[in-house]
Amino acid sequence: MEQSKKTAITKQKILDAAEAEFSANGLAAARVDAIAKSAGVNKQLIYAHFGSKERLYSTILDIVYKRLSHYEDIISNIEFSGIDTIRKVVLEYFNFLVKNPTYVRLLLWENLNNANYMGEIKTSLFSGTENILKKGVEAGVFRKNLDIEQTAMSISMFCFSAFSNVHTVSKLLGRDLSAPAELKKRAEHIADVITEYILYGEN
Repeated sequence: MEQSKKTAITKQKILDAAEAEFSANGLAAARVDAIAKSAGVNKQLIYAHFGSKERLYSTILDIVYKRLSHYEDIISNIEFSGIDTIRKVVLEYFNFLVKNPTYVRLLLWENLNNANYMGEIKTSLFSGTENILKKGVEAGVFRKNLDIEQTAMSISMFCFSAFSNVHTVSKLLGRDLSAPAELKKRAEHIADVITEYILYGEN
């Protein structure tokens, strides 16, 4: 195997191990030794590739936000077909969060860090959802005075909270809210609330 391929494979192993370590323990408690052991590399190789633990952490944040941008691209390409399109947006976001548990945990850690390590991350935050909402307003399906940015933000935050608070609320209610049936019920409820607001909110 040529050296460039070996280097790419090694770097990916480091990134995979780092994502798991940072999402589990946060930046402060994460250990480079643990990342190196999990990746099967020498610790010095990690510093050679990324310079510092902080820069590696910032790289991981950039990676998970690019996944979010990919989700927004998916949303942008949904064909607008009336109010049910918003249900698709909610369900797609739930699907994204189910498939990306480390995204949820890393965002929680980074909020505790006051977003100090996000650097120059570029993401199309809310762009797909806003695009769908604009189409609905232009088509006369959604109310014309809809605050598109705030509504897109609400959709994102309502969905995210179902995952960020899942363990504490599950404990308090005595049932597993991360179970597929519970997540589906939560997604449907959020979709109901959002669509009702989009159609009949304050004028």
